[in-house]
Amino acid sequence: RNYFRSGPRQNLRVLRALSIISLLIGQVLFFRRPFRHFFRIVLAITLSSGVQREFRNVGKMVPEIIKVLSLLFIVVLFYAWIGVMAFYDTAQGQYFSDLLEGIWTLWICVTTANYPDVMMSGYNENRLVALYFVSFMIITFFFMMNVILASVVNTYDNLHNANEMEREVKSQANLKKAFDNLRLFPGDKTIDRETIMALLIVLNEDFPQLREIPENEAKILFGFLDKDGTEKISEEEFMDFCNVMLLKFEKSSLYKSVIELHFPNFYKSKIWQRIARYIDSSTFEITIDVVLVLNAVIVAIQSYPILIGESVELNPNVDDGQIDTVWEAMETAFTVFYFFEMIFKILVKGWRSFSNSMRNLFDFLVTGLSVVASIYVYYPNDFSDSRLIRYIVMVRVLRLSRLLVAMKQFQVIGNTCIEILPAVSRVFTLLFCIMYLFSTLGIILFGGMISRDPSNPLSYLVLDTEFADSDYWANNFNDLLGGMNVLFNLLVVNNWTECEAGFEAVTESRWTRLFFFAFHIAGVVMVNNVVVAVVINHFIDQWDKQHELNSLDHVTGEAIIVGRHAIFNAREITGTKTGATGDYVARVRRTSQMGQQAFLRRIFSRSSSEGSGYDPESVS
Repeated sequence: RNYFRSGPRQNLRVLRALSIISLLIGQVLFFRRPFRHFFRIVLAITLSSGVQREFRNVGKMVPEIIKVLSLLFIVVLFYAWIGVMAFYDTAQGQYFSDLLEGIWTLWICVTTANYPDVMMSGYNENRLVALYFVSFMIITFFFMMNVILASVVNTYDNLHNANEMEREVKSQANLKKAFDNLRLFPGDKTIDRETIMALLIVLNEDFPQLREIPENEAKILFGFLDKDGTEKISEEEFMDFCNVMLLKFEKSSLYKSVIELHFPNFYKSKIWQRIARYIDSSTFEITIDVVLVLNAVIVAIQSYPILIGESVELNPNVDDGQIDTVWEAMETAFTVFYFFEMIFKILVKGWRSFSNSMRNLFDFLVTGLSVVASIYVYYPNDFSDSRLIRYIVMVRVLRLSRLLVAMKQFQVIGNTCIEILPAVSRVFTLLFCIMYLFSTLGIILFGGMISRDPSNPLSYLVLDTEFADSDYWANNFNDLLGGMNVLFNLLVVNNWTECEAGFEAVTESRWTRLFFFAFHIAGVVMVNNVVVAVVINHFIDQWDKQHELNSLDHVTGEAIIVGRHAIFNAREITGTKTGATGDYVARVRRTSQMGQQAFLRRIFSRSSSEGSGYDPESVS
């Protein structure tokens, strides 16, 4: 009964329950698989708040897009009418046999899939035909399709800003209500330490969906709230409660290396300190870069005959499981070098510090694969083909990207691209859901129709079409994966008409075009433009933020902010004696690197008036 209680999410809970019930009934009664696909994706959507938000945004965009699309269709209709009349009883008329055919021909033209092929039969006879098609393309493709893109970008940007503003207002209102409820007396302007600590205890006991907050961390959280060090929390300071709860703490000792923890005397020795300084130095990084370049040159020399198309006879020694060729010896030497590079970096930095870098994790993965492949190939067993190692070595050459990362300009571009991934991933998930739904619908409508099986009478209907001539037989809706591939081809737009021709032939109906037209509107015109809008908006936003971050290391007040985390002593935070002890590392959950750095700089500031309150960008 509580699950279906009234509220803003009641319809969502009902839809989720119906989907689960339908899937269970389908398993018992053996419903057709396409319907089970449908209920699965509906269930997945009800479990993803991010996808639901994107669906709502797209739904709100539809009225604006329809206005522009209406103008586009009027232009297409007008030009189709002219085309039917002007090209009647001419070679060009094959594409304008009637009004519907003319509309379909021009719509394909808008997608550029048949241009300039569609005009060549008439253009070869009379160059004035180009005026018809060129003017149409200028109006529709160059102008109106870009107006649609601009409309999508502007509408999505407005919706995004409105959503963030609404979220901020709701957060402020809820926090103010919570503050009023926590005051001991109606006239109180502050909340004391005991009340905040009791609140955190209640959150631990009654809200298991929140992370456990140990007593020591609770004291630290209070220190972040108490900006003025008065041991009391004002309403303005309490407005930062949600942001403070995003902080995650770890003992700084967890970031120490194995040598520092278990062999402290050796760690303090001159020889180890000298090794550690060298591993952390730019000289060591330059050495790695030189070795990587040398490795890439050797791989290029080794692969050169194949790359230029020469026929290469395989050396029989490559497949004998022995290191008995020059190439195998060099590949093994590089693998050993990279292995010890990883070992020394981990011993010097500690695993946690080492794994904080995505570049280090990539290097670790590739080096680990190289070592495992080398052992697998050269250790006596049934598999002895050393080409496996060569393939991994080719992936290892990607480590040369570190040379680009060393340049500030590429750092900004690379970091910006990485930071927009969370926002873009939600829209790509939306696009996947749209494709999944259309693929399910395609299975229902066209499943089993496209086949080269001679016993299938429909297979002969496809033989004389562009579909068969292009050998598109695997592009069908006979299963979910095949349907997704067809829709991806439609999303790319190129040659989609050849694919559509096969389904039109096998159904013997022009109404089949409605399916492909509907997906083009939903997938390409709507959602694909939303992807462009998200990339543009977030890229510009993150690009500006990247340029504001002048350094990776930032020292402020009582913390040292290094990249994605802050190192601080818990004894005193923003002027408040916390009662906690020890050195900690603070992180911010569910934010980008740039959001983390800006958040940490603000949260360690003693000023409560600067940037207080809910910050939607810090938790987006």
